[in-house]
Amino acid sequence: MQKKCKIAFFIPSLGSGGAERNMVNILASIDRQQYSVSLVLAEKSGVFLDQIPKDIPLVDLRGSSAINVFFKLLQYLRREKPDIFVSMFTRFNLIALLIKMVSGLKTRFLIIEHTTPSRLHLTAKRFSHKIIAYFFLSSLLKFFYPRADKIICVSAGIQEDVAKFIPISDKITVVYNPVISGQVHQLAAQRTEHSWLVDKKVPVVMAMGRLVAAKDYPTLLKAFTLASAQMPLRLIILGEGIGKEPLVALARKMNISDSVDFLGFKNNPYGYLSAADLFISSSMREGFSNAIVEAMACGVPVIATRCAGPEEIIEDGKNGILVPIGAEKTLSEQIIRVLTDKVLSEKLSMEGKKRSDFFQVEKSVNGYSDVFQELMGAANTAI
Repeated sequence: MQKKCKIAFFIPSLGSGGAERNMVNILASIDRQQYSVSLVLAEKSGVFLDQIPKDIPLVDLRGSSAINVFFKLLQYLRREKPDIFVSMFTRFNLIALLIKMVSGLKTRFLIIEHTTPSRLHLTAKRFSHKIIAYFFLSSLLKFFYPRADKIICVSAGIQEDVAKFIPISDKITVVYNPVISGQVHQLAAQRTEHSWLVDKKVPVVMAMGRLVAAKDYPTLLKAFTLASAQMPLRLIILGEGIGKEPLVALARKMNISDSVDFLGFKNNPYGYLSAADLFISSSMREGFSNAIVEAMACGVPVIATRCAGPEEIIEDGKNGILVPIGAEKTLSEQIIRVLTDKVLSEKLSMEGKKRSDFFQVEKSVNGYSDVFQELMGAANTAI
């Protein structure tokens, strides 16, 4: 019997983000006959914890800082010696590659890049992180990233951005996110009881994602204010994050609080999406966008900003609408356009559903499997 390839996936936590949802989908679908898989967490926390398959071992590093994570992860890897170690998120990718340099392990290091590193300084949560990203990140990436055995970018836009730091080669490949499964359509049929979506007297616009700077919700609120001055509208935002209180205050300042509802994280967002009239992604930085694909799968017309990832999902005017980053006036005009043009709205809905089928979980997991087999083949050749 052929020995299973031993793979350790590492992610900081299982909070309410797209990368975390991707992890759930990958672990649920990966071939157990071929791979022996473990999930390593810096901290065992997050809304997706209970969705990890029960047969996947969970390792809690109890890491409270980058230094702490470094030493505990180094100990784990020396003890378990996986064939392949998979890391994601730029900061933790750098930690993983430092471990690769100092450990002498034969483990193959695969890193996944979910964002455009060159724009991280624009949306860093802390001032110190902004300084590091602006002045030092480029040098760190140029030094560490070439040391990875393989780099997966979740979109060609990210691959192009990573190429600013490491020359494009067969070491870098694109594998789109694992987003759509049969479960998405089943959950979309479970309609929400939210009064705005049950009694559809007023069109409902939706947005979904972490309440952080990268998503640029202030531009969405400004565009919504302009649009709602021309026609009655309501806005539902799904997601959690440190930016909630400032956004609630901004909505109050704009006198739109009665028309905006911040609902937090929902285990089943698809019931909300399938009942909405329009979905908007106003991000200033988006490596891919699970939310856009999920909205398309639910038959909701989509408007999104031109910020790398969405431009690979949406063909402007065919299966969605693309607008410039931070352009609230243009966004408001497109909101009115889509909601008042039924022919356009139905076209975007129909073509969006077709486009979402391209991002099936099985297709993405097969892409990961191809990379694993390539890495194992390279390891066997080296021996």
